[in-house]
Amino acid sequence: MSNRIKERRRQLGYTQEQFAEIISISASSYTKIENAFQRPSLETLILISERLQLSLDYIVFGGNKPQKDIEGEILQAAIDFADRQKLLHARDVLNKLLKIKPSYENKI
Repeated sequence: MSNRIKERRRQLGYTQEQFAEIISISASSYTKIENAFQRPSLETLILISERLQLSLDYIVFGGNKPQKDIEGEILQAAIDFADRQKLLHARDVLNKLLKIKPSYENKI
């Protein structure tokens, strides 16, 4: 369980401290969860699941479908209905947003 949580947190680019803050627990408690020294409460496990977009089943038991793919399904539906020009425009907008994201994060 701890390895699946750690791997997904890293994939999303969070430090342990950042993620602990996101789920409103102390950094030391979160470190203990990731190092399998402490089991999270059900409430904390649910928050981890939501923030990492992983199913509780995957976190606890493992398996083949690690992520809730609701966002992926929405994205695929948008792509299916968009023409090439709209997709190129969306890509340009996303690239611009990614360029301003680091400066916004520094203000938080």
